[in-house]
Amino acid sequence: MKKLIILLIIAALACLAVPAMAAGDGIAFDMSVSAINEGETLQTVLTREGEAADGEVTYTSSNPKMATVDENGLVTAVKKGRVVITAAVKGAKKTYKAQLKLDIVRPVTAVTVNESKLEVYAASDAKVASLLTARENAEENELPVMILPVKKRISVAATVEPKDATNRNIIFAGSDDAVFTAAKNVITGVAPGEAILTIGSQSNPDVSKRYRMLVVQPVKKILVEASEPAVIVGQQVTVSSKAEPENATIKDVIWSSGDERIVTVDQNGTVTGIKRGNGRIIATAADGSNVRANFNIKVVQNPESVTLSADELTIDIGKTKACKATVLPKNTDNKKVIWTSSDERIATVDKNGRIKGNAVGDCTITCTCEALETVSASMTVHIQLPVKKVTFNGKTALVYVDEETQLSWNIEPADATNQTLTFKSANEKVATVDENGVVHGVASGKARITATTTDGSRRNASIIVQAGRHVSAVRMLRKHAYIDPGETAKTSAEIEPKDALNLNMSWSSSDSSVVTTEGTTNSMKLKGVGNGDAVVTGITEDGGFETSIKVTVGDFDHGVAFQDYGFDGRGNTWLSVRNKLENLTITRITAELELWDASGEELEPAIINTSNGSNRVNVVWSGQLEPGHTTGRSWRMVNFMTPSCGMYNTRGRITVLSYQIEGDWVKNLRHRPSRSWN
Repeated sequence: MKKLIILLIIAALACLAVPAMAAGDGIAFDMSVSAINEGETLQTVLTREGEAADGEVTYTSSNPKMATVDENGLVTAVKKGRVVITAAVKGAKKTYKAQLKLDIVRPVTAVTVNESKLEVYAASDAKVASLLTARENAEENELPVMILPVKKRISVAATVEPKDATNRNIIFAGSDDAVFTAAKNVITGVAPGEAILTIGSQSNPDVSKRYRMLVVQPVKKILVEASEPAVIVGQQVTVSSKAEPENATIKDVIWSSGDERIVTVDQNGTVTGIKRGNGRIIATAADGSNVRANFNIKVVQNPESVTLSADELTIDIGKTKACKATVLPKNTDNKKVIWTSSDERIATVDKNGRIKGNAVGDCTITCTCEALETVSASMTVHIQLPVKKVTFNGKTALVYVDEETQLSWNIEPADATNQTLTFKSANEKVATVDENGVVHGVASGKARITATTTDGSRRNASIIVQAGRHVSAVRMLRKHAYIDPGETAKTSAEIEPKDALNLNMSWSSSDSSVVTTEGTTNSMKLKGVGNGDAVVTGITEDGGFETSIKVTVGDFDHGVAFQDYGFDGRGNTWLSVRNKLENLTITRITAELELWDASGEELEPAIINTSNGSNRVNVVWSGQLEPGHTTGRSWRMVNFMTPSCGMYNTRGRITVLSYQIEGDWVKNLRHRPSRSWN
C-alpha cells in the first residue's frame, strides 16, 4: 500500500504549501492534498501562530467509517466518500480550529478490453509473428498484437475494475499517429506499420492495457477452393484460400461454417460432413478487414447398411421370386444397388432383384450399394425341382389304441428336391402324428391326417386313420342257417369289443359240397350247393378267435303255403299261411300289403303308410307255428292307416316276403307267393 507522508521537518516546503494566515493567533492545515485512496494514509501539516502555538492539538474525523485520524494528525482512508478532518488547540482565551476536506477515493485496479470482436493474436502466433519488428523495449515484444487494416476504424470497448471506482474514465493513446490515431475509443488505421496502443485509467495511468497495433494492407477479395466438390457424412475434405491483392499484409483467413449441424471446418481448412444437406464454408480475412467469401459444399449421405427381405429363398426351376433391398439410413443420397449371382447357371437376378431359378442347386445372390461397394448384403438361394403330387398308400390306415403305425406315401416326381413333409391330425383326441408320419392311437374313432410339402409347392394329401382296440371275442349273430341250393344268403359275426379295429376274418366250410363261403370280414355270404348239413367256421385275423354257424341246405323256399287272406272295412288284414317244414317251428312271418285307390276313373296309389306316405305296409304274424299248422287272424299292421277311399274302393295285392325259423334264421323267399283283388 502506497503511503503519502508529508514530513513536518521539511519547513521550507511546508511554508510554501501553507496558505497565508493573518498575523496573530491561529492554526491552519496545509491544503495541497485534497484526496487520498482507500487504504492509504496522509500525514497532515498544521501551522500554529501566536497563542495557538502552544497547547495540545486534538484531531477528529467527521466520519470515522470513511477516514480516521490519530493524535498526531495521521489520516487513514477507510471507505469511499468525503470526510472533514478538524484540528483544535485550546488557548487561554479561546479554542482555535482548522478543517481539511478530503475525498476518499476508490482507485482503479485494472482495465479490461472486450476482444471478442477484435483481431487479437499472441505475438508468437504464426499469423503475425513474421510481420512484427523487434521492439527496443523487451516488454513490448510480449504484448498482444491487434490487427487493423489501413483506413479501417474499430471501436474498442474497455471497462475498469472495480465497477464502482471513483473515476472510471479511460484514456486511449497511440505511440505514433503516423501509423494509427486514437480518438476516444475509436482507432483508425493510417498507414502500414506498428505502434503501441495504451488504454489506461485517467485517475491512475499506471493501470493500463497495452497492445502492439499492427496496421496492415487489407485483403480485398478471397477465393476458396476445395479438394472435392462434396464431402461424405463422417468424412473430410480440405478447403484452401487465396487472398487478393498480392501485397495484402495478412493473407490468412478464419474458417467457419454457416451451419455446423450440416458441416464443420477447423482452422486448417479441414471440412467434416455432419449431416446430409447443402453446407456453406465461410472464409473471413484474418486482418480484420471483414472481407469474406462463401463456398457452398454438398454433404452427401452414403449408405451405411443394406438389408434384404429374406436371408434365403427357395425357388422352383423356371420360376422367379423378388427380393427387396432396404438401404439405410433413409436419407441416403444414392440408394441404387447392384445385384449379382455367384452362379448364373443355377440362378440369375435382374436389376430389380427378381431372381429366376435355372437349375437345381444353391448359389449366393449379392446386393451391393452403387455409391459404396463395401456396403453389401448376401442371401442363399436354393433352386429346386418342386413336388407336384403327394399320395398316401391307401385311403385309410389302422392304428390300435396306445400303439403306433407308420404311414406310407408317394411323392411325384420321384426326384423332387425337397421331399420333407409336415403332418397334422385333425383330431388329436383320436390319433396324433409325428414329423415322420408315425401315427399314435389315442382313443377309438376316426381322424384325418394331412401331409403337406415344405418346399413351398403347397401340395398335400390326406388319409383317414381308424383307431380302435384289439379283438377280444367273436360270436355268430345266427345259430343255424337254412338256405336253398343255389341261394346266396348273408350273415355276420359280432366282434367284441364294439370298437374293435380289425374286423377281418377267414371263413371255411366243413363240406363244400353242401355250402361254400365268401367274405374276408365279419360279414360273409353263404351259398347253398347241395342238400345236407355243414358247419361254417370263422376265425378273426386279430387274435385268432373262432366262431361257427350250422348250415342246412334244402327246399326252404317252399317252406310255407299262402292259402287265403281277408280284411275288414278299417283295413285290418290277415293271411292264412301253412307251415310246410318238417320238424321246424316258424316264429314270424312277414308279408307286404299294396293298395291302389279305385274310386276314380284311373287307379292311383292309396296312401296307407304313416311313416313314408307310400301305398305299401308290412303285415307281420308272430307266434309258434308248428309244422302243418296254419296262421289265424292275429296279424299286425305296421305303420298302417286306412285309405281315404275306404278299403272296399281299393285294388290290392298281398305278398309273403319272409319267415323266421325258431326265432333265429330269417328265410327271405326268392319265390314269393301272393294274392290280388280287383
